[in-house]
Amino acid sequence: MKTATVRQIRNEFPAVLRMVQNGETVAITSRRKIVAALTPPPKIAPSGRAWSGLETRLKRLLAQPMMEASGAQIIAEDRDRF
Repeated sequence: MKTATVRQIRNEFPAVLRMVQNGETVAITSRRKIVAALTPPPKIAPSGRAWSGLETRLKRLLAQPMMEASGAQIIAEDRDRF
């Protein structure tokens, strides 16, 4: 694990960020004590579940009328309330 001081993080953040992007974990120290760590995100394999059934859901959604009344009718109804 690499280390970087708070001052290095402040002054050289792009270089530290590149290390993290390359898979390194960087411990951040303040007064020689580790106070935080920057780690790369976990690698997650795409599941494809989010897209399953999308076509069916879209067809169901688009088959329903979006608005029962026209814009002019909605405005007229709002005016009549007051």
